[in-house]
Amino acid sequence: MTNTRWTKDEIQELKFKFSQMTPVDIADYFDEFNEEQRAIAISLLDKTTLAEVFSEFSADQKEEMINTLSQPEITELLFEMDSDDVVDVIQELPSNMVTKMLSNVDSGRRNIINQLLNFPEESVGSLMSVDFVTIHKGATRQEAIDKIKSSDAGYEHLTELYVLGEKRELIGYVYVADLIRLDEESIESIINYDVISAKTMTDQEEAARYFNKYHFLALPVTDSEDRLVGIITADDIFEVIADEIYEDYALMQGVQITKLGYLESTPWHLARQRVFWLLFLMVSATFTGKIIQSYDAVLSASVILAAYIPMLMDSGGNSGSQSSTIVIRALALDEIHTKDFLKVAFKESSVGMIVGSIVAVINYLRIIFFDKTDPKIALAVSITLFFTIVISKLVGGLLPLAAKQANQDPAVMASPLITTIVDAISLMIYFAIVSNLLM
Repeated sequence: MTNTRWTKDEIQELKFKFSQMTPVDIADYFDEFNEEQRAIAISLLDKTTLAEVFSEFSADQKEEMINTLSQPEITELLFEMDSDDVVDVIQELPSNMVTKMLSNVDSGRRNIINQLLNFPEESVGSLMSVDFVTIHKGATRQEAIDKIKSSDAGYEHLTELYVLGEKRELIGYVYVADLIRLDEESIESIINYDVISAKTMTDQEEAARYFNKYHFLALPVTDSEDRLVGIITADDIFEVIADEIYEDYALMQGVQITKLGYLESTPWHLARQRVFWLLFLMVSATFTGKIIQSYDAVLSASVILAAYIPMLMDSGGNSGSQSSTIVIRALALDEIHTKDFLKVAFKESSVGMIVGSIVAVINYLRIIFFDKTDPKIALAVSITLFFTIVISKLVGGLLPLAAKQANQDPAVMASPLITTIVDAISLMIYFAIVSNLLM
């Protein structure tokens, strides 16, 4: 497949290969083709598969593909795509491409797409699909099956049928598997009334928590009057979860979030993502420098004291980062809330005392036997290490809760900020203890 032009045999081989691959893998495979080869490869896919592959393409690949398709082909492509996927594409592409796409959508569906586009970007409403099947409480088994047969919804949208009341309010749901196994004509016995739904303006992260907690395959979305307006499927929420994990990790490392891929970003763009926190840490480090300068006399009296400063600062930063990571995860999974402030404080201080005691004792022995240093210095360093770890655990555990209370992302309070705070605290403790024990 390395030649610019393919032979008939190679094209047949590629067509067979595509038939054995998933749409996700096919989309990845397109990266190996040049523009001419991609045009040929597109013609080898059936309409349904092409729509699924198109949804997996990068923004540049989507734009290139739209430019190669005729108006009837674009119409067929959009017809095969779920409404939420069409919205995702529209949000990625430039306005001229959007105009070209929407001109091929019938007015009814265009109204639905415009409605979805009007929801805030990270809301449940912007993520939901309007491809689902509903039935009324009094429907028969055959009526429900007929509804499924006549629906254009994809298989991932047909795990459940939603039961509506007289005012289209959501009152329950029926599993399609239960419907198939049902022997009687009435569906009353298989309706589940324990409905959990999300509102259109709910944050996507909240919907992700529902999926994680209740192991949903699909989550119904209702408006302010509890009327069913859409659903979110598990395959859509996976992307949200992945994005949230990346966002939290990036914030914990002091990197601003971007929607561009790594290779799509210019060096200048990547530099802008990272420079803010580096500047902040550089400026904040002047405070630790001032603390060290103010204890010049102490360091001059025993130069060896300076050798233990990096170890103390690193231990404090690492301890705080451990606690913040665990607390941020617990917040994300809804295991703890801001009202648990005192419980977290007690737990982290307890952990800090246990860990601090173990590390301090081992450190004391290490300094005595390996560094051959004065026992008083070893004691001063080890006591400082104990208090540094205890306080770092507290700071690392409580700062994310404080951020949550202030409606900020807890991940912002992770590694960079915690390290800065803990460094200053550990130095002040160190010099205070050294001054009292050695001076």
